[in-house]
Amino acid sequence: MDQQLNLLIQLQEIDAKLRALAAQKKRLPEFLAGLERRREASKTDLDKVKEALQTAQKNKRDRDQDLEAGAQKVEKLKAHSAEIKNNKEYQALLKEIEAGEQENKAIEDSILGLMEKIDAAAQGITAAEQRSRDEEAALAAEQKQLEAEFAKLDEEMGGMEQARKETVGKVQPTVLAQYQKLLVSKAGGVAIAEARGEACSGCYMSIPPQVFVNVKKNEKIITCPHCGRILFFKEVIAPKNG
Repeated sequence: MDQQLNLLIQLQEIDAKLRALAAQKKRLPEFLAGLERRREASKTDLDKVKEALQTAQKNKRDRDQDLEAGAQKVEKLKAHSAEIKNNKEYQALLKEIEAGEQENKAIEDSILGLMEKIDAAAQGITAAEQRSRDEEAALAAEQKQLEAEFAKLDEEMGGMEQARKETVGKVQPTVLAQYQKLLVSKAGGVAIAEARGEACSGCYMSIPPQVFVNVKKNEKIITCPHCGRILFFKEVIAPKNG
């Protein structure tokens, strides 16, 4: 096989691997952002439970004050009963005392309900904090694994870039310029296409018979008359050294 053609085939394989590695590396910020979103969601859940506890505690304090004020009001009414001079006023006072006691009973019931909410919220905080710790441990482990994988990607990319540099150094400048032009202009970065069944595998157009005969020899650089890609015939490609 023509040396320059063989070098271009190797170069395209290296470039394809570099593109794939770069695409994987590009996803790192997205992965890390996903981990951070999960952290924020866990923190939000915990904050909501804490807020519910604080709200229940405040409401209970307010109702405790209401109950204290109501109890004092009833006691004052009862103390006032000794001053009543007629039955009509006495009956009216009794009704007012009864109404006050009923209101206080309702406040006590609401306080009991709030105490249940406080207990439930406290238990919820304990569970939410444990979930948050478990989630953070899982996220830290996942992040460490991601960072290790992408460090490995960096190392692999460094090796491929060195291989590319060495291969490029062996390609003639005019041939390299032709390859680079095709690399950026063709879909998927496919500058070198296999000639298969008298057709270009890049554009799938038929190759003239005599052109296909010459391509099969792999003795020189021949381009597809339709898409301009450099053609090669795979069956006679010599195995790469190393």
